[in-house]
Amino acid sequence: MYKAEILADSLSPQGNRLTTMKITFPRFILAEFNTHRMFSRNSASSRAIPFKKMVQMVEENPFIPIAWQKDHKGMQGFNYLTDQLEIDLAISNWLEARNSALDLAINLNKQSNVTKQLCNRLLEPFMWHTVIVSATEWENFFALRCPQYECSFSKNLFRSKKEACQKDAYNEFSNFGEIDWLQCNKSQADIHIQAIAELMWDAYNESTPKQLKAGEWHIPFGDKFDYNKIDKLNEGIGEENEIKIATARCARISYETLGDNPKIDYEADLRLHDMLVKNGHASPLEHCALATNDCNWYANFKGFIQYRHLIENN
Repeated sequence: MYKAEILADSLSPQGNRLTTMKITFPRFILAEFNTHRMFSRNSASSRAIPFKKMVQMVEENPFIPIAWQKDHKGMQGFNYLTDQLEIDLAISNWLEARNSALDLAINLNKQSNVTKQLCNRLLEPFMWHTVIVSATEWENFFALRCPQYECSFSKNLFRSKKEACQKDAYNEFSNFGEIDWLQCNKSQADIHIQAIAELMWDAYNESTPKQLKAGEWHIPFGDKFDYNKIDKLNEGIGEENEIKIATARCARISYETLGDNPKIDYEADLRLHDMLVKNGHASPLEHCALATNDCNWYANFKGFIQYRHLIENN
């Protein structure tokens, strides 16, 4: 269920790179992810997603830990359960806790008529979480959160399995299983935030950013738009509508899954954009950005001016 998808990747005239990703990871590491303040982000909301939908997600596809660290002192341990019977028992206990949380949440909702805003909270340890994130500065995140795979043939620590295998002249990693990778990993980060950081690292390195001129726009989801339909919309010119629609798409992540084939309703997107601006819900306006001809900082982006900044400053 871990996923990292590039939604837009742009290069300013001065070489500043702005990348927007849609990522999915376990809900319980969201607080760690949110400590990285150079990111602009919007994410799924436990308060907004319908309770029945949340129950179905946790029933059909619960988060289960990647591996089971043995009890240890300090923040990070490096010894894991390897006996299959012990692993099966740990998974069984985890799913039993999931079942108990489901039962109690359903009882609260049906018997006590309690809002989804509270009932959904009981399910968060077993939920997957989706975030749209944009940034020009990624190195601190990658340095702190990516794995650090150590090998005998190099003094370097590799940030992903793919990277390590590509540079493995001696096939040292060819027969590695998950526990082998964990045991050669020197990172102090939680293994579950490492898992999404590793996918993001690979996606970032495999993507080729689009070269923009000063005054051109970085627009997430832009490669999936039907430009013929957008150009026929009544209000605004094509590019203005594209920015508004992309902004609405980023906002919808709070209560929709935005899967591979989301419902397309450009008129509804424009109405949502206008509501966001009117009511001051500004964070979705941070993902579209205008390329500049300098390397100045504009809020948390370098070389790009956020749509939010332009709106708030007319």
